[in-house]
Amino acid sequence: MISAADDLKLICEEAMKEGLKMDLTGCNYGKPAGPHPFLKRPTSYYYFLAGLVRSRRMTRILEIGTHFGGSIMSMNRGLSGEDLPKSRLVTVDIEDKNQDALKEFSNIQRITGDSLDGDVIERVVGSFEKPIDLLYIDSLHEYDHTKKNMDIYGERLRPRFIVLDDIRQCDSMRRLWSALTQEFKERAFDASDIAMRPGAGFGVIILYSSSTIM
Repeated sequence: MISAADDLKLICEEAMKEGLKMDLTGCNYGKPAGPHPFLKRPTSYYYFLAGLVRSRRMTRILEIGTHFGGSIMSMNRGLSGEDLPKSRLVTVDIEDKNQDALKEFSNIQRITGDSLDGDVIERVVGSFEKPIDLLYIDSLHEYDHTKKNMDIYGERLRPRFIVLDDIRQCDSMRRLWSALTQEFKERAFDASDIAMRPGAGFGVIILYSSSTIM
């Protein structure tokens, strides 16, 4: 059981500590934006995501922004053996990269389309029994787009945690994170340094109090 009184900083530190013990071989980042080479390795925050899944015993996860699939595969790697059979992971993106790798995971459902499109929303929501454990958003890094995803899937699926990538990347995301820290107060934590992502940023929110979370 998680409550708003839990020390979110300690939760994040525990997640990274647990994640760094894991072998994420094959959970590759892929091609970054811009003139950068293909990264055939996991990036630092993949260990955080995997560790968060393991340490908080998460089994129902929604990712907005699949990219090459490394992050959802890392979260899948974080599942404990006994939780794997009952797990349900869904990932959404407008592109369909690295199809063959993700086909190997029977518990990962890939949905291609705009996460804010009505048909896509219904497909995603219909894939889960709510509440879910984690909503991870790493798609279009703009205030309105990110907030709409939070509002829609937060209301429809009631995740225990929301994790946002790139909260320091641009003015729009910095403004969003500032607004979210005012809204959620001690239930929002900037885990950028812990996740070894000090430049782009990484934010963690406990969405619901203990009265609604099991």
